[in-house]
Amino acid sequence: MGGGEAIVAIIGTFSVFGVIGLLIYLFFRTRHKERMALIENSQDASIFKTEKDISGSLKWGIFILAIGIALFLGHFLEKNTSMSDGAGYFPLVFIFGGVALLIYYSIARKQRMDDQV
Repeated sequence: MGGGEAIVAIIGTFSVFGVIGLLIYLFFRTRHKERMALIENSQDASIFKTEKDISGSLKWGIFILAIGIALFLGHFLEKNTSMSDGAGYFPLVFIFGGVALLIYYSIARKQRMDDQV
C-alpha cells in the first residue's frame, strides 16, 4: 500500500467513526436538552416512557429465522446439485423473507382480531 492509499484509508476510517460518534453525541445532547426544558417548565417526563411491544421482535425473529433457513438451503443446493456460484442464495433469501413477512402478517392480523373481540 502506497503512502497516498494509506492516508486515504486512515482518513476514511476516522471519518466513519467520527460521524458515528458525532451522531451519538448529538442524540444524547438533544435528549438532555428536551428533558431539561420539561423540568424547567414543571412538566411530567412520562412522554419519554414507551411500552414494550413484542410484535417487532416477533417480526424480526421470524424474518431472520427464514433468512437463515434460506441460506442453509442455498448452501445445500449449491453443494448437492449442479447449481454453482451461489445462484440459489439470492432468490431463496427473497422468497423465504417474503414468506416470513406474510406469516408475521397473518399472526398479527389474527392477534388484532382476537383483541377486538
